[in-house]
Amino acid sequence: MTDSMAQLDRCERRFASWEFAVPGFAGILSELLSSPPPARKEEGLINVSSGKYVWHLRRRNRDAEEFDFAWKTNPGKTPWRYILRPSLTTREARNYLRFAALGIPTPRVLAAGDIRTCFILRQCFIATAFVPGSDDGRAFMPGGPKRGETALRREFCRKNLELLAKIHDAGIFHKAFHPRNLLWRGGAGTVEVFWIDVARCRAVPARRLPRAVLVDLHVFFRDMRLTAAELTELAEFYLSCRRSGGYPGGREQLIADLYGFRRRRFSRRRYILTGETA
Repeated sequence: MTDSMAQLDRCERRFASWEFAVPGFAGILSELLSSPPPARKEEGLINVSSGKYVWHLRRRNRDAEEFDFAWKTNPGKTPWRYILRPSLTTREARNYLRFAALGIPTPRVLAAGDIRTCFILRQCFIATAFVPGSDDGRAFMPGGPKRGETALRREFCRKNLELLAKIHDAGIFHKAFHPRNLLWRGGAGTVEVFWIDVARCRAVPARRLPRAVLVDLHVFFRDMRLTAAELTELAEFYLSCRRSGGYPGGREQLIADLYGFRRRRFSRRRYILTGETA
């Protein structure tokens, strides 16, 4: 267990407010909680979705150490879901730390915590190191500015599928493997990738792992809309990265299940999985 995970374990509460911060960040966290940043773009706000607010901020602590970080807050939406259960940002912090231990590139967790009143979650928050010079995987989706850069797009896909194979080998279901949650920077041959927004990731029993594999891959390919040849090549690459289990029925069954995917057993909905390269 990492030092940060052990510290998070000691700090976390399900019945009262709590907070965790790495050395040097506690004072900045206190300032953020007592004087929240305004929800305006000119004040660093970079994203608002489903009640979540995310800012890109820079702050110095009392020792003049500067932190460049992302600050996310989430109000206590449907708070009854989190009575005696971890909040979304707590789950995200734990998954960041768990993935870092597995060798998955993730931003460093600087702080996390909940504001609760008599068990009821009012707000949760997390601060992570900002990844400078990065963009997310939507750049490679249809209409994205990097869609036509085939070598760069292929490298982005392969690096993330290799990491996905690693967490599947560890029995973890990503559950939100969208390109928008996969940061990257660099050029062809030098691509670095980083995973963000990992709150929904969770361990699953071995009997449910094949379904988790299928859902994670389907989400990724459905967003990317690659050609059929690219999808087949990348599905084969993913399987070559697995160290245990693979997929029942192998390559042919995986590809057939991707094209025939149904969210629910009796659903009639059909998904478009492939498209034009550029």
